[in-house]
Amino acid sequence: MRGPWRAALAVALHIGFLVVPAALVLGLVSITAYTIRHDLGDGLQAGFAALLVGASVAMVLRGVLRAGHRPPLGVVVDGDAQPQLWRRLRKVAETAEADSPDELRVTCEPTLRMRERTRLLGLLRSESHLELGLPLLAGLTVTELSAVLADEIGKGEGGGLDALAVRIRNAVIEAERDMVGGPTKWLFSGYVVLCRRITAPLARGRVMRGDAVAVSLAGKRTTMAALRKRVGLELGWEDYSAEYLSMATRVGRTPEILPGFRAFLEHPERKHGLAERAKESIAAEKSADAASPTVAQRLDVLKRAGHEPDETDDRPALALIREPRRDVPAIEDRLLVGDLGERTPWPELARLAGMHDVAVKAGELSSAVEQSGVSTEPTLVGVLTAIHRGETADLINPALNPGLAPELVDEAVVDTMTELLGAAVVDALVRSERAHHQLDWGGPSTVQLTDGRALDPDKLVRPAVLDPRLVPGLHRHLVHLGVPLDHAQPAAEEPEPKLSGIVSPVRYAGESYDLLVTDRGLLLLPDRTRWMYRLLAGALTPVRRSEHERLDRLAATPAHRLRELEGAQWLDSRDVATAELHEDGADWELTLDLYLDEYAVSEVSSRATDSGESESPDDEGMTRIRIRSIPDSGARGAPYSGLGELMGARMATAENNHQFE
Repeated sequence: MRGPWRAALAVALHIGFLVVPAALVLGLVSITAYTIRHDLGDGLQAGFAALLVGASVAMVLRGVLRAGHRPPLGVVVDGDAQPQLWRRLRKVAETAEADSPDELRVTCEPTLRMRERTRLLGLLRSESHLELGLPLLAGLTVTELSAVLADEIGKGEGGGLDALAVRIRNAVIEAERDMVGGPTKWLFSGYVVLCRRITAPLARGRVMRGDAVAVSLAGKRTTMAALRKRVGLELGWEDYSAEYLSMATRVGRTPEILPGFRAFLEHPERKHGLAERAKESIAAEKSADAASPTVAQRLDVLKRAGHEPDETDDRPALALIREPRRDVPAIEDRLLVGDLGERTPWPELARLAGMHDVAVKAGELSSAVEQSGVSTEPTLVGVLTAIHRGETADLINPALNPGLAPELVDEAVVDTMTELLGAAVVDALVRSERAHHQLDWGGPSTVQLTDGRALDPDKLVRPAVLDPRLVPGLHRHLVHLGVPLDHAQPAAEEPEPKLSGIVSPVRYAGESYDLLVTDRGLLLLPDRTRWMYRLLAGALTPVRRSEHERLDRLAATPAHRLRELEGAQWLDSRDVATAELHEDGADWELTLDLYLDEYAVSEVSSRATDSGESESPDDEGMTRIRIRSIPDSGARGAPYSGLGELMGARMATAENNHQFE
């Protein structure tokens, strides 16, 4: 089935999906009205049936029609504030023969997306807004930005049946994503699958049509370059966020986000590396479904295009911002969720972040020394003495991941000791003002001595960690550098567990719980939600929103506070001996063997361990605990991958347990 016939079928199916239930209710009401005139008793029974069916249909339709209406992202930028940007946007819309978006919003992600607010699941269009990622302004030229704008706006050009069918498709998919488990979602999911299959070729055609509009506006070469650049910008933004923006949160300062990203992209090593990674990513990309062509497939089609514009505008897209030195920081401030502190230049930010990081690692070294039981002080000279005695493995053992495979332990001992001891040396130099961290857009900040020489702490301490006979030589070198060997940071406090994701609900100890997977252990919180409430959450928007808000509150609450709640169970990763996962279709069961002796740090109530959900394994010193999913279990975040990372080599899974990989 091709062209308008497929679009007509999709629209007709959607109208039928909305009309048939209403017609069924009207039919029952008519039957009731007819029956009650002849027999009051039968009429009342028919009326009760009509009322029951009508209430059920109304509840389901209300839940479906109210789902998917998420608030737009970013901050609004109007035409008065940024006239050049809006003129470019209107020119692109005119070329695409499409309406300009009602609203332009700038976001902090390297994405561009047209969102439409609709009624009746896409059947009627209400308003549209374009979300433009600020990083795109930093990494694209004016003509390349025009190309990606034309690509996005061109997907929705015209008002034909195919555009309507794709709009319905997008609204239906968004509505399903917004639903929690329940009968409404179960029923609606069948329609979603059918709608996806019918409209997939239409959605693919709209993507290709958007590329054609981009070529007509910016030319083949620029459109292809913009497609490749977007992939590189997404990869670059991930690296920039992890390596540089994270500095700001660690030291509580506000960075110059966009200028920093431009400097990051313009560094020769970054530019070359991102270009190569973008090529690899494009070559390795697999299409999620028939509606989403890969970048490589789109580039193959674009190679056959022949249009080239008379001229291009190779200025940075930031040139479209009226006063970038003033307006860009203002937009960045509005995008920030919270106040990080005073605005700080990147060189100073790198210096502060470096000082913070080595102090944290030096504290981790002191903590490992105190927990190890090795008879030595947590100072540099004390650690060197223990290494010289051959006690490196015992000294650093508390800092190792308990899920390491046995064959990796020796390597981890050397790497971890090298990292923490090297950081402690740098921390001593920084605190004595003999060194500082220097910003490097090509990689991690470097350590500079006061005489201008660079110091590589890894090369400095690794040989002595590998061969304790070299410790005296390292000792003399540190004295020569002026390192105060009596330096030590206070032992680091127990780190706050970081949440990977939530599975809700699960079955444990015969009752329903929320399972929170963290990087330090598993937290089980009694789920007070009743089964009827969960059924209603699938149909009623307020109930569904309440359930979402409840899980959001759990995710935002520090783990140490959640552990204080009544009935909370904490299964610490350090107490886990083995973990085994059994999967049966969509259901799974996690079996944990824990050491719950006097040294255990887990917090498991005796009622839970005596409930029948736990048992004694072959090793009498351990307790076996089982956690099961239920048909209505839903995941939030990335709990399954987090569980795999948490358990590491201790987890045994079947080969087909792909969700936990």
